[in-house]
This record gives sequence, structure tokens and C-alpha cells, in this order.
Amino acid sequence: MKFNRKTSLRLGISIPLFLIVALSIISGCNNSDLPPIISSAQSTPPDFSKPIILESFSPDSGGVGTQLVLKGQNFGTDSNYLYVTVNDKKAKIVGVKNDYIYAVVPARADTGYVRLYVGQGDNVEEYALDKPFRYKFKRNVTTLAGKDQENGRIDGDYGEARLQRPWFLLADKDDAMYFVDEGRGTDKNGALRRAREDLIETLVQCSAGPFQSPTCLAFSQNEDTLYITNKSSHEVTTDVNILYCTRAGGFVDTKPFVYMKGAKTQGIAVNPKTGEVFFDSQTDGYIYRYTGTGKTATQEDTPYEQLFRISGSSNVEMRMLFSQDGSTLYVVIRNRHCIYKINYDTETRTFGVPEMFAGLWGESGYANGVGTGARFNWPGQPALDEDGNLYVPDKSNHCIRKITPQGEVSLYAGKGTEAGYKDGTPDRARFRDPEAVVFLSDGAMYVADRNNHCIRRVVVE
Repeated sequence: MKFNRKTSLRLGISIPLFLIVALSIISGCNNSDLPPIISSAQSTPPDFSKPIILESFSPDSGGVGTQLVLKGQNFGTDSNYLYVTVNDKKAKIVGVKNDYIYAVVPARADTGYVRLYVGQGDNVEEYALDKPFRYKFKRNVTTLAGKDQENGRIDGDYGEARLQRPWFLLADKDDAMYFVDEGRGTDKNGALRRAREDLIETLVQCSAGPFQSPTCLAFSQNEDTLYITNKSSHEVTTDVNILYCTRAGGFVDTKPFVYMKGAKTQGIAVNPKTGEVFFDSQTDGYIYRYTGTGKTATQEDTPYEQLFRISGSSNVEMRMLFSQDGSTLYVVIRNRHCIYKINYDTETRTFGVPEMFAGLWGESGYANGVGTGARFNWPGQPALDEDGNLYVPDKSNHCIRKITPQGEVSLYAGKGTEAGYKDGTPDRARFRDPEAVVFLSDGAMYVADRNNHCIRRVVVE
């Protein structure tokens, strides 16, 4: 069935015409019988005094980047009059000949109808066929940097670099990844490192100064300051539980930010709307708000406000993450194997009551399900995608889990409870004690694969 429907869709933007040699497009679509696109200095709109007909499209399935060919009559040669969608997502037009339109399937289109809109302004008509385009999602896990079974700290390009135990990942607006290579004490065993533009570099190593036990990272609201939690332990000789360094200083100028004796701070989060800094104390179980001026702290300073404990418990190891709008704080309780969510009012700057989001307090295991029906085993630092899904590295289950906004938990990559090292499709890939995940602007997830000594890249549309 073909149908035409008058619509008041306003295109709003013009799509530039790129007339290219079509041999590569045609071969990519297996349409060797189609004529090539002919470049022309003059482009013409459809002849609106005659019928415009959409006859077919090919291929009928594919993934992101698939070259899609629409066949019909009276399309003209000016793409400013044409707009193509796959399952209501815009497909970029790369060439037009009167009887053919060449477009590129967009990412994450999913299965749905191919639609052609012809016209401009308020005078646009829609054309479609009754068969859907079947979208094939791309799924793959690869190794970005480091090498399995090779534990060390060597800077260099991604292929040459060696990682010790990547513990935490944080990305800035320029897609540079900052990560903690785990280490405790003053023997320079731990470090703050950066991965960007195919280069791993060490910024700061553990020393006899306050930077002795880095665990978690967070950027200030404008990303000019990097906060680093400094977990206290018997190997650490400082009471600095949070340090900071600056972009202006190359992120090597670490200074004390908060002193809290014996706090064992690990979790830290900055509200993206208010800029407030929140952190935890593993020792007493409280979440705190920083109330200082942002200047270098002294041992006499107490620039923080005690807020609340989750489940009234002490000795809880946390990871924290705010939603993009700052209205929700997710708190991963690692050693209690569960995840809470807490509403936050950015106007009154007050928290609601902590609510169990996924897992069950104190019960480790592996199970998919909804809310408290799911089970985790030492979940780590989470990340959110653009649709509000939360992704959690399930460390001792050696896999990555996905939690929808409704609390439905599923397996995202790896195989629950099976450790190993293998690249490939997410169901075949294997991890060993993944600690943290983060998304970059390319839409891919990056995983701190701690005991495989590498950073992995996961693409699942």
C-alpha cells in the first residue's frame, strides 16, 4: 500500500545537496542495476504539477550507516525539497536523481517505516510504503587501552600503554577520560591518569604528600576543577579525604580540599545545576555537603554539613551520581549490593527520603528482575545514558547491568558470574572485576576493567 498524506510539517532546516558518485553507495546497497548519480550544477525541485510517487526502497534491513535507496518518480534533484526518516528519525540525504534518493540510515533508528516528505514550509506531503525497514543494531566490545595479564604503569599510545588496576573513569566535555589507577600508601603505587587522543599519560602519582589513596573523581560545574577522594587506610598518613586540582594547573597541582580524619571517603558527586559538592564517609555512613569557599583547606577547617545516612548504617562504601537535571542522586552501596535513588530539590536544596531502586540491602547474588527482585555483587560507579537508563558495573559478577527508569534490571554486556577476558559481541565478551563505566559523545560506553588491566569500549545501540 502506498499513501500520500497532506501534512503541515515544517522542515525548519534545509538539507544541503551532496551529489556524489554513486558506485560506492550502490555497491553498499547491492543495487548494481541502479543508474549512477549524475552531478549537476543546476538542481531542480519536483514538478508539483505532476504526481510524485514513492515505489520502493532498498535494502529492507541494515544498521547505522547503511546506504538506503528510495526509488520512485518526480523527486527532482534539489534535496532542499526532500526529507527522509527511518522510524521517524532523520536520514541524511547524500544524493538525488529524479527517480532515486540516496540516504544514510541514522543510529539507533530501530525497526519502522521509511517516510519521504516532499515540499517546503507548510506545503509538505508525506509518502510511505506498508513494509518497514528492519534495523539491525550494532553490538561489539573491544579493548581501548591496556593489555590483559600485563599489570603495570607505562604511558604511551593506547596499544603500548599498560594499566595497573583502573578503578574509576570520568570524562570531560572534550572526551578526555580521567581515571584512577588503584594504589594505596606512599609508594607511588596509585595514580591519576588521562586517556585522550590515543595517548595515556600519568598526571599525578601517590607520594608522601596528601595524594596517597585516590579512589573517585568528580568535576566542578564548569569542569575547571577536578575533585579526588582520598580513601583513608592503615597505609595512608594523611587526614585529607578530598583533594582538588585545576585545569589551569594541568591537573597536576593537587591541594587539600577537605580534611576529615578517618572518613574513608570514596563517593563524591557534583550537582550539575547548583554546583554543590556532596561526598560520603564510609566510616560513619553519612552523606555530607561541602560548605567551604573552594580554597585550599587546612586541618582547622570544617567546611562541610552532615546530611543523612542511608538505612541508618555505618561502614558503607558508596558511589554517587546525579541525573543530568540534578533532580535525582543515585547512590550505589557497594558492600551492601544495592542502589538507592534520592530526589533532590534544586530550588530549596533539600533531599527527599532515600528509596531502594534496585537490589536488596545486604543480599549479594546475580539475578535480573525489577527493583528489589534483582541481585548484584559489589556494584561499582554507574553512568546514565540520554534516555535515563542507569548502567552499573557489577564487579564480582564480572558484567555490566542496565537499569531502566522503572527499575528493570537486565544484563548489558558480559555473562553474569563468569570472569574472563574476551572481546566480541556483548553476550560473548568477558570482563574481570569491572569497577566503573562512563559514556563519551560517540555514544559508546567505556569500562574500567580492573583485573584485566585495561579500558574496554562497549558499543550497543
